[in-house]
Amino acid sequence: MSGLNDSSNIPGVKQPTLRRDASRNARRILDAGRAVLRENPHASADDIARAAGLGIATLYRRFPTRDDLVRAVIWDIFATDIAPALTRAEGEADPRTGLRIAFEAAMRTAAHERISPPMGMTLELAQSFLDPVSRLIRRGQEQGFLRPDLDPENDTLRLLLMLLSVLPTFSQHSEGWNRYLELVMEVLTLTPVEPLPPAEAIDDPFQRAKVRH
Repeated sequence: MSGLNDSSNIPGVKQPTLRRDASRNARRILDAGRAVLRENPHASADDIARAAGLGIATLYRRFPTRDDLVRAVIWDIFATDIAPALTRAEGEADPRTGLRIAFEAAMRTAAHERISPPMGMTLELAQSFLDPVSRLIRRGQEQGFLRPDLDPENDTLRLLLMLLSVLPTFSQHSEGWNRYLELVMEVLTLTPVEPLPPAEAIDDPFQRAKVRH
């Protein structure tokens, strides 16, 4: 077992140092979890502990189950990659621009991190995205930019899941999903704004699934 997981017997070590160590270990685990799960969504807690250079006991002290760890990794990804974009989106004068920023952040992050719902998803996490996007939709409706028959509370999650569902048909670094985001944006708006990005050939998701197995 790694000696990093117990410094309580070292002479002269005080509790504030322990807290700093625990915080550093948690950061190492989250960073390792993000990298390992990106390559293998089915990776075990042991795989992640090894990648972090820590013992499995250290990991389990901070994250009692693998599910807890995966949720924490997803939350960390949300906090670093998506939440800032949502803040920027809500600051846009034109809610259509804000919507595009929000959905682009979700799509680009999910594509890069290989996140496929329901991996690590919770209602609380989903709501953290849905609430600001719903506010943007309502503002767009009030300003006459978006369809009045949209239901911000119920349509937003379905729109997000519809968009995320195309990601397995693209390679990891492709942004071909922009075509389908543009299609959705044109459906939401009263008039088309921009031409669709070019279509890309399908990267067979079924073949990729066979390789993983």
